[in-house]
Amino acid sequence: MSVGQGATVGDLSYIAVGREVTYGTAVTCTAGINFLSASLAAKKEVKILEEIQTSRTNSNYISLGKTIEGEMECYYSPMNLACNYLMQNAFGGGPVSSATATGETAGGLGFTHTLGIANFDATYSSLCINMRKGDASGGKVFEYSGIRVGEFSISAEMDEALKATYSFIAKDVTSTTNDVSSVLSTLSQKPLSFVSGRFSVENSPASLTSSSYWNVQKIEFKLSNNLNADARRIGSDTIQVLPAGLAQFELMAGMRFDTTTAFQAMMGATRLSAEFEFLGETMTGSAIREGIKVVLPYVVISDAGDPEVGGPNDVLVSDVSFKVLRDPTSAGYAVKAYVTNLTATYA
Repeated sequence: MSVGQGATVGDLSYIAVGREVTYGTAVTCTAGINFLSASLAAKKEVKILEEIQTSRTNSNYISLGKTIEGEMECYYSPMNLACNYLMQNAFGGGPVSSATATGETAGGLGFTHTLGIANFDATYSSLCINMRKGDASGGKVFEYSGIRVGEFSISAEMDEALKATYSFIAKDVTSTTNDVSSVLSTLSQKPLSFVSGRFSVENSPASLTSSSYWNVQKIEFKLSNNLNADARRIGSDTIQVLPAGLAQFELMAGMRFDTTTAFQAMMGATRLSAEFEFLGETMTGSAIREGIKVVLPYVVISDAGDPEVGGPNDVLVSDVSFKVLRDPTSAGYAVKAYVTNLTATYA
């Protein structure tokens, strides 16, 4: 068959995730994930050498380094192994603390896992991805190694499931015949709904409870690791290390405008605390529900979303933006995520 003669559609593609022990050394990827879109791809630029010669055209070039990056968007499920591998890496690849979930009955199978911001210096500091683009017969398989999550966001809005977006930078990629679709551990994941969500803002971390909330219509939390992908060396076309810079965070909540609470907090530079939580169904063999909770003990409102009046029939809305800081007092952290599912450990 000549080049370009066939046709391959995106349906029946797959993504499988693995956790590397050594940066850039791929392992067998068996954690499958359903996804909405994925743009992970490689580029290898060419530099034209502009030399003076006896022709009005260029005739020489050199091949430059590999650039391997992209994004993936999916619905987040606390029961899905790949979702949690990706979020662990987004938080800096640090160790995950696991314990029997609060409220679980004796012999119950529910566990809660705590993720905090780390420095990509623990056992699982990078990921690998095996991705088939297309179906089993015409699709092509690529293996990406030395992956770190540069940016991560999790968002919810009305009439939607909880959505996660990951931005990747990888060290290397190969085209392969290693199709792992037959061994993927694909749990029957059910995404979390906006109906099961809660967004709370209080004056201190101790005041945050599951019964307090703001009536919001959308929320979004973003994390950026500021990865430095320029660490190459002479003798190689791949990055050798992928260090992280300062972790930065964004938090936004959109709601109907009916009070000046956010405005007053912004004008007074009031220190606040925030958290959001989404719960799923009661888990099999457990008395509690699967879910995720993200706690931010130290936030300040940078934009209260003072609404514009655009027309006589428009409902006034506020998009409130928060700055996220590390709590310098009792909590001692900027953000922690608590994932509840049936997995005993991520060690």
